[in-house]
Amino acid sequence: FILLGLFPEFQYPSLLVYLILLVYLVTFTGNSILIFLIWVDSSLHTPMYFLLSHLSLIDLLYISSSVPKMVINHFLGKHNISHVGCGVQMFFCLTLGGAECVLLTLMSYDRFVAVCKPLHYTIIMNSKVCLLMVATSWTGGTLNSLIQTIYTMHFPVCGLKEINHFFCEMPAILKLSCEDTSDYEMGVMVVSIIFIIIPFCLIMSSYIRIFLTVLRMNSPEGRNKALATCSSHLTVVSLYLGPGIVVYMTPGSSHTPALDQVLSVFYTIVTPMLNPLIYTLLHFFSMVGGNESSVTDFILVGLFPEFQHSIVLNSMIIFIYILAFLGNTLLIILIWADTRLHTPMYLLLSQLSLIDLTLTSTIVPKMASNFFTGEKRISRIGCGTQSFFFLMLGMSECLILTLMAYDRYVAVCIPLRYPTIMSPRFCLNMVTGCWVGGSISSFIHTVYPMHFPICGSREIHHFFCEVPVLIKLSCEDTSVYQLVVVVTSIVLLVVPFSLITASYTLIFLTVLRINSVKGRKKALATCSSHLTVVSLFFGPNIFIYMSFTSSHSPEQDQALSLFSNVLTPMLNPLIYSLRNKEVVAALRKLMGRC
Repeated sequence: FILLGLFPEFQYPSLLVYLILLVYLVTFTGNSILIFLIWVDSSLHTPMYFLLSHLSLIDLLYISSSVPKMVINHFLGKHNISHVGCGVQMFFCLTLGGAECVLLTLMSYDRFVAVCKPLHYTIIMNSKVCLLMVATSWTGGTLNSLIQTIYTMHFPVCGLKEINHFFCEMPAILKLSCEDTSDYEMGVMVVSIIFIIIPFCLIMSSYIRIFLTVLRMNSPEGRNKALATCSSHLTVVSLYLGPGIVVYMTPGSSHTPALDQVLSVFYTIVTPMLNPLIYTLLHFFSMVGGNESSVTDFILVGLFPEFQHSIVLNSMIIFIYILAFLGNTLLIILIWADTRLHTPMYLLLSQLSLIDLTLTSTIVPKMASNFFTGEKRISRIGCGTQSFFFLMLGMSECLILTLMAYDRYVAVCIPLRYPTIMSPRFCLNMVTGCWVGGSISSFIHTVYPMHFPICGSREIHHFFCEVPVLIKLSCEDTSVYQLVVVVTSIVLLVVPFSLITASYTLIFLTVLRINSVKGRKKALATCSSHLTVVSLFFGPNIFIYMSFTSSHSPEQDQALSLFSNVLTPMLNPLIYSLRNKEVVAALRKLMGRC
């Protein structure tokens, strides 16, 4: 099939794709954070938040089933999708869409029981019932999707196989068939009644009952609280089911491809982004913020608390942060603005700069804020969030640096095959793999340490929430988990470092065989900057994560963390720009335009 994409006649398609990519990243991050917060905070281990975590998981997977393929098609200029690939995409979209309809209905029932039968809530909404509800959502969505996907994909297609859509949605596929599909469309309407209209009616009846119960409450505070617990869910239902009813409850001939695409964008892209925002704004701060006790907060002691001239030290770090932020931002702009830098090496370098920029931003602003306001507290959720992003970015950087070493190996040792091996598709897959690998590992290593019980002082002798320091606060034996950290460090630090060393050993041997002195210098110049970055980044981190926490002092941890996570991100753009003629030329070109 040929996927024509989103609004193919739009004048600025790249702008539209970049906007959707941004929405996707916000959605992925927002829903991931919401799932993480619900898992890590025991006060959120309730039926409502359990169902909400599954809604976030569905939204995260739902948007991931369509947007990445659309973005890759746009950037590679390839709009084809295989028959099997189209069927798989349709299956996942229908599964997740159907599961969300059922789950939203069950969430309204949860709110009905909470408001109308509060005394029976814990009995009715027990853990067994919640698991059964979630299993029903996923099973119902999967069975319906399997039947509809198989049936739809068996219709013969005549003429052009152009799908006037940005993903394989069932109504768009049916329009390509040269057979009469009116009977099947009636079947789709019947299924839509079961999965859209009936859930919608059940949701409305639940909220009518809730509204009548709320009106009978004497306390205005009680009424407001009851309505607050339901308003976010009603908003989500309105945003999701409305467009779905138009697309699936009306015959395909009655609406245009453009209308289909607008509605599909709304319930597959926009709504998944808004869901975590809606629930966070209307629920999370009122439920979590109100119950959060200062007793559960951590105290960030800060950087070298006994140092006499702490204001000078913090001012220097802020200055370094500003340099790192500006330097990495400028490098990203140069790479994106100059077409001569649109090569695999610079794509990877732009990702390294993005990681460095974000990594310093997860640490320094909070540290500076704590120092100048004198407020050293950080909530458990805030600490977990900071730890998650720090680990995700750090692990992603390990993988990116390894990939950059491989890029240099191919460029120097196999130059004739370089364009074939380091193709745009390969680079995109590798970069995605780095981010996903870092995210998954970070999620595991954030959730697990945050569950350790803490006895006595909650003072973190550090300037941010780092795993080795958090482990020291636990009153349980953490030696087994520390071994797990060492094993993970072998996979994400030692193995990448070994691969990088092997790559540069092969590069060095190849360079020695080059007859031209100029050629040797050029080959070494392309690698020296990368080797410098690798040495600065891996050295301190191997020491911190490859040794037990009892073997080094808080001062050593702080000094090494400061070096690898604050100083190195500032040095990276300087190392790459000063040693690279192409970057300097791009900077001069940009300055000339200004």
